[in-house]
Amino acid sequence: MIRRRPLLAGLATLVSLKPLLSWAQPATKKLKPKTPPVWTGFGLNGGSAQARYDLTREFVQKKYNHKLDESEAFLFLVEPLKNLLASKQAGRVQFKDKVEFGENLLLGFAHDYETTVGARVEKDGENANTLFIFMSGVGLILSFDNGTGWRVLSSFPFMLRMERPGGDLNDVRGKAVGYMNEAYTAYGNAFSHFLGRFNKWDQGFSSNYFARLTKATIHKDAKDKLAAYRIQNVLNEELVGFSTSSALCDNLDIPLLPFQENDALAKRYAVKFANDLAAQKEISIPDADLKFEVVLRDVDKQVTVSSQKGVNIVKRTVVMRVIVFDEYSSLPDKKILNVLASSTGEDRMPLNTSEDDTPERDLVFFDRLMSRTLTQLFKGLASKNESQLASVEVKLSFVAPALPRLLELCTKTRG
Repeated sequence: MIRRRPLLAGLATLVSLKPLLSWAQPATKKLKPKTPPVWTGFGLNGGSAQARYDLTREFVQKKYNHKLDESEAFLFLVEPLKNLLASKQAGRVQFKDKVEFGENLLLGFAHDYETTVGARVEKDGENANTLFIFMSGVGLILSFDNGTGWRVLSSFPFMLRMERPGGDLNDVRGKAVGYMNEAYTAYGNAFSHFLGRFNKWDQGFSSNYFARLTKATIHKDAKDKLAAYRIQNVLNEELVGFSTSSALCDNLDIPLLPFQENDALAKRYAVKFANDLAAQKEISIPDADLKFEVVLRDVDKQVTVSSQKGVNIVKRTVVMRVIVFDEYSSLPDKKILNVLASSTGEDRMPLNTSEDDTPERDLVFFDRLMSRTLTQLFKGLASKNESQLASVEVKLSFVAPALPRLLELCTKTRG
């Protein structure tokens, strides 16, 4: 039985391990469709007026003279994406004008989040003005039945980080808008890649066991430092959450329910075929059985002046806490793993210069460290790799007791 609820809008490594007792749990059931999912298209996970779509809004308005709430807004993406899937995912996606509800699965691609920053960072041994565009989305595989309504069978969040020459960086936003067509091409390629990994329609989908990042927060100490570095508006809970959700999906190789609850699912998921068929009904997302929480626990920046080398050496550190919950555990808090992981990176700038020491540069390097920490941690847990875990200050011997259960639960989510 699927449990459902409506969508709404100096630190050392610490590992908390508890006895891995669990309640009896239902066997994982598989839904085995007869045919591949039907492609339904691309849309926004949220109202078109939201500030997090500012780049796309301006791009669509300037280049195509459409507003985001117009049905033609994403025509520039629809046909190229369809052609890409037909080429790269042949036999794994259907393209048709009519759908048989109760028989066909539906495949959609929803856009969650975007932001941009321009910074001078090292490129080929020299500091160069660079433009960064971040985009986060989620692929959704759904079923529909007149009796049970919509069901999410699988979803896969992912994140694109695109770098391009930044020029003089006087108008970062304008330059980013100019790159959005290229960014959407890369975004579509990323979607196709993840679809190839998680659209396992011929093997069946787990219909009663799900995983999700349920909470992303920033500790007060880290918030204070981010504010001091003047990057708190971009390196916020949203960025931490989308980055972590993508890292979990990618590195644990598991489907993951959407991190952020959004309008596209909470209100309506409209599917239109040949402009004459529309299916609209509220979706309830299943409760997660394997839950993750993440905390950006600390960030730090230390500058050392090296006159001998003629550089300022900047060392930045991030510390992240990841907590894993097993909903079937008999433990009161259901917590099976609580681990701190950290990474430190070294950055060099010309001696006594302020030109390169900017909030934007801090943001880029903290984001890289955050991504590296999560990647090494989750890959290390998945493979029980001692050196990978050690690279983020985690001892395999500390997490080892939790790994059999964690990996068993990951296997359940794959079906």
